[in-house]
This record gives sequence, structure tokens and C-alpha cells, in this order.
Amino acid sequence: MKDFLINSGLWLFMGFLLMPLIMTSCSADNGIFDGVNNIGNPKLSGRVNYNKTTDIYTLQGAGTNMWNTSDEFFMIWKKVTGDFILSSEIAFEGEGANPHRKMGLIIRESLDANAKYADIAVHGDGLTSLQYRSEKGAETEEVVLSNIFSNNILLERVGSKVIIKIGSGYYPEQSDGEIMLDFPETCYIGLFICSHEANVVETGYFSNVDLKLGY
Repeated sequence: MKDFLINSGLWLFMGFLLMPLIMTSCSADNGIFDGVNNIGNPKLSGRVNYNKTTDIYTLQGAGTNMWNTSDEFFMIWKKVTGDFILSSEIAFEGEGANPHRKMGLIIRESLDANAKYADIAVHGDGLTSLQYRSEKGAETEEVVLSNIFSNNILLERVGSKVIIKIGSGYYPEQSDGEIMLDFPETCYIGLFICSHEANVVETGYFSNVDLKLGY
């Protein structure tokens, strides 16, 4: 009986040691990114699937909007320091419930709902714009870049300058819009989707995602 208890205790102890390894092996694969978040506590949670074989990130997310003084959306993010270039080819799934559903690339001071940010937002109806909040809690501002769906997009940070490049069928080389906006040296960048409807989850595909740091 004593030997049984000793052996049982040993196996239990080994189980506790192995548990972190088991949990790690079952953790989600986020590709080049660090984590995922529902920003602003949307009614419906989002999720991401990264396919290693095709190198495609599939984002599913809801949220009422990314506008005014606070946001609701879903994003996959990475904390980076200094200058960067983030680019991707994008596509929505289906017609969508709201023509103002949006997906794109974003830089954000924090994961707070009212954080300072800048993004390239491509809407379901083709509207493509540079949207930004200059200070935490401030009203969102917008620079319209195109009314034609841009399936190749690029977001770049050079010091205090945020640069947007867009293209249809090709990767752009010329700047289509830029603003001066001071962000902390280390901030969050990533991919996002917003359904523009509290009770709707939309799906977007990000392929050929490329990130260059400290170039």
C-alpha cells in the first residue's frame, strides 16, 4: 500500500511538471504575431486561424465600429520597437451584412478601446482610407484614399511619420497618404477586422503578410 501511494504521488508530481508542456504544445499558432484581442469588448468574440501551408491568416470578428472616441473590433497583434513596414494582400468573404465592414493594418499605442492609433481601413464597399486618433480618447479622423477596393495594402512607420500605400493587383511603391503622429517607441501593430454590426461576425483573409523591422 505504501509503495502504491509513493508511486501514485510520483506520477501526480510528474503530471504537474508536464502540464505546462502539454498546454504549450496545444497553444494557438499566430504566425509572426504575438497575440489576439477583442478590442473594446464587442458583443461577439473574434478568432483567428493561421494556415502554415498557405501562409494565410483568417480573421473572424465583430464590433460596432472603429470610429468616434472608442473602438470595437478584433485584431491579431505584435509588439514592435522602432520603424517597420507591414504589408498584406486582403479579401473579404461574401457580400457582408454592412457595406462599412472594414479590415486592414493598424498601429496602436495600446490595446485600450480609446487608444491613439492609425490604420489603413478597406471597407466592404471599396472605400479605402487612412483613419487615426491623434490622442487617447480623441475623435477619429479620416483621409479618404480611394473608393475602389484595394487588395494590396502597406502600413509603414518612419520615426513620427505613418505612411499608407495601396494597390489593386500589385504591391504599391508610392505613398498614397501620410500623417505625422507620435507613437511610443514600442507599440502594437497588426491585422484587424470589424463587422460594423454588433450581432454579426465577418470573415477576412490576409495573405502574403510581410513584416520588416528596423530596416
